[in-house]
Amino acid sequence: MAAAEAVRLRPGPGAAAPLQAQLLPCRVQHDGPAPVAAFLRVQLGPGGELWASFRGRRMGGRDLPLPHGYRGVLLQEGDPPHGDEGRCVTVTGTFDAIRDWGADGVPPPGGVALALQWGDIAQAIHAPVPESDKEAEP
Repeated sequence: MAAAEAVRLRPGPGAAAPLQAQLLPCRVQHDGPAPVAAFLRVQLGPGGELWASFRGRRMGGRDLPLPHGYRGVLLQEGDPPHGDEGRCVTVTGTFDAIRDWGADGVPPPGGVALALQWGDIAQAIHAPVPESDKEAEP
């Protein structure tokens, strides 16, 4: 098992930019900012679904909001200040929804949509139980 490593969050130079997180049904050999709007022209369907084409392939999508109280962040790793050990990251962007795309159609229920429900479920099962809701022990 790897040893624990400290990660320090460094304040950014200004407010983090709002981003649109895209989850594509393919692998793109790029990691970083991209002019997505220039290549992915999104059209709204009659049922509120999203439609676009990427590299000639039709995709259907939907926006999945993050659970209440959660925010997605884009982190950029940098060199730690002199004398510090561990890793140092800066928040460069934030998002409050993930645009989930499926090849040839809107992704079926489940997957990321199901995973995003975990925040609400975890909060509910870990919340204190009021005395009035507790059953009397035999």
